[in-house]
Amino acid sequence: MPHQGRIGRVVDSGPVCRLGSIDAIVLDVDGTLYRQGPVRRQMALRLAAACVTQPLRTRRAVRAIRAFRDNLETIRTRLQENADHPAQQLQRTAEQTGMSEELIQSLIEEWMFKRPLALIGGYPRKGLHKFLGRALQCGIRLGVFSEYPSEDKLQCLGVRDPFSVVVSSCDPEVRRFKPNPAGFLYAARQLGSRPETTLVIGDRDDADGAGARAAGMRYVEIGGREFPSFVPLCRYLFENEPTSS
Repeated sequence: MPHQGRIGRVVDSGPVCRLGSIDAIVLDVDGTLYRQGPVRRQMALRLAAACVTQPLRTRRAVRAIRAFRDNLETIRTRLQENADHPAQQLQRTAEQTGMSEELIQSLIEEWMFKRPLALIGGYPRKGLHKFLGRALQCGIRLGVFSEYPSEDKLQCLGVRDPFSVVVSSCDPEVRRFKPNPAGFLYAARQLGSRPETTLVIGDRDDADGAGARAAGMRYVEIGGREFPSFVPLCRYLFENEPTSS
């Protein structure tokens, strides 16, 4: 059995050559399935342009987004495990900005969830489609677990169909942000998998990795030196070949 938290380098005779007992993979979305940096940079330019036509609303949007994101990072490490994390994020953002929760929800929906959809489809992480196809060919069940609802993002990336389970921290069955293990465990149950046979793929060890380990799952990080894209990861897991830069 490979050491928990890592992929075991065990070569089998079949196409799944280094997965050992893994029968399900749970993937993060933002920064994992697509490159988040270019999307955020283009959205920053669009916010700047909107300041000309809608200066008041756009300035409010900038304040709301900054506070909303900051509160996510604060809640990850400081809020009690039994608290409703998404509700606390919204409440704290309202208190800090002096805006109503309704206005914040409207601004976040527009600028964080809706407008980026026009861009996300242009920045899939290289090798994503092949990776998902190979996983399915090998009988691996696939799910996603993201902080925020991701159905529309998956559609824009053209990868909704491979995933039999789509979970977010905002779902009523979860209501906890990573690295709390609740969402990971819920996704595994929905996939019909056990923690010890579930692999998590994400781009942040402090959120995806820590949450996977807390749930008793193995984890691999994408976007770093070893696996900058799904191309070397697919080669490593499914094709019985060494990775190369």
